[in-house]
Amino acid sequence: MRRDVQAIILLLIGGATLRITLSGTYLNYVKEVMQPFLILASGLLVLFGILGLIDVLRSSRVPAGEAAAEADFEQQLDDELDGHVHGHDHSHGPRAAWFLLLPVLAIFLIAPPALGAFSAARETTNAIPDLSEAQAPPLPAGDPVPVRVSDYIGRAVWDDGLTLIDRTVEMTGFVTPDPDGGWWLSRMSMACCAADAFASRIKTVDAPDLPADTWVTITGTWIPGGGTQSADAIPLVVVESWVEVPQPRNPYD
Repeated sequence: MRRDVQAIILLLIGGATLRITLSGTYLNYVKEVMQPFLILASGLLVLFGILGLIDVLRSSRVPAGEAAAEADFEQQLDDELDGHVHGHDHSHGPRAAWFLLLPVLAIFLIAPPALGAFSAARETTNAIPDLSEAQAPPLPAGDPVPVRVSDYIGRAVWDDGLTLIDRTVEMTGFVTPDPDGGWWLSRMSMACCAADAFASRIKTVDAPDLPADTWVTITGTWIPGGGTQSADAIPLVVVESWVEVPQPRNPYD
């Protein structure tokens, strides 16, 4: 592959990565703490691409004799690297580099959304914070009190709902259809990136039918049920009110 094309590919990849990082779209794929590293990596790719183009432009101004000698030397190196020493044909090797443009096209044309109901519905366990060795702290005063979906699950399952009794909570998540009827209020969490994401799910009671992947903020109260202290326990919440909301800037819990 020509050096100018290589430089352009570096510019495109670096520019695309920088774009999704600065716009916040990267939060669909990795944790927020990764932002500085993404900015650094994409900045270096853009820098290398610019330096590569500068080198190509500078080489184009070299006298014809020197340019021909340099071209012959580079061709000799390419011949040796293309398998003449070992007798292999790597003629398709440079073409494979064009596949590097596929992530760029995906980002600019069809940027994948954050994981949603499709992934949450296929989980066989629930993401439950382990509070078995420490009692959950009391909720702040005032109702409704905002809590994370995973925090509600941990309090309901491991703490037997003690800190949720007679309290009204407010939670934000997306709708995941329950095969047994109704839907779960869900939120995905991840340790590093979307590839290791896992779902937190709460079974809603007295909730209206809503389409999958609808983001809602609900207020409700805890009631016993949904299993106890196990990896597949899905606690219950009685929905008192709900409102549809846009997807949060960071869709992961």
